[in-house]
Amino acid sequence: MTNKIPPLIESGEPLVSASLYPERILSRPQYFIQGLKGSVPESFLRLGVYERLVKAADRLPKGWKFVLLDCWRSPELQGELFRTISGEISREHPDLSPEEVERRARIFVAYPSVEPDRVSGHCTGGSVDLTLADDKGRALPMGSGFDETSERSYTDHYDGLPEGEEIRHNRGLLVDLMENEGFSNYPKEWWHFDYGNRNWAIRTGVDHCIYGFIRPEMRWR
Repeated sequence: MTNKIPPLIESGEPLVSASLYPERILSRPQYFIQGLKGSVPESFLRLGVYERLVKAADRLPKGWKFVLLDCWRSPELQGELFRTISGEISREHPDLSPEEVERRARIFVAYPSVEPDRVSGHCTGGSVDLTLADDKGRALPMGSGFDETSERSYTDHYDGLPEGEEIRHNRGLLVDLMENEGFSNYPKEWWHFDYGNRNWAIRTGVDHCIYGFIRPEMRWR
């Protein structure tokens, strides 16, 4: 892996709704459910991301489903999330400097920007946050809440812990399914996967990314 910022060669792929395969993929946009500013009621992904997600979903155990928690984000929502996480960190650690608060916030949420070399993965349609549900529709234990800002969210946090066997299995299954279709996992968040965007290119070592900032065509406007 290299930290060099890869250039963007935009693919031009459209954003598509990710809620067209309910037998295997459920859309539960958490920030819209919570009523956050800038959120949308649909889960959008780049076409290539959605196609890979469908292939991964088809390899789930019988009856199991992916549950999409967050996909494409507007810059407005990205800013709202960054302010929210920063505020939570400040309240929990009032002695921290503003610079340290921002540094810690960036671990869990990208700084809001649409500049090609700094754009959040979610704003490109190349990031997906998801979890697993069993054949009864029950959320499987994953060891932390979605967007929990603690080390329990780190993908490998439960490695070697005797009480974490089921959690390790579930996280390992999710990572294996996604990585087999070309996604890369953000190691600080078990639920977050990228394809085609800058973060994916950096983690996988490819020489360019193919997804930059994009907005969907809103049917409800």
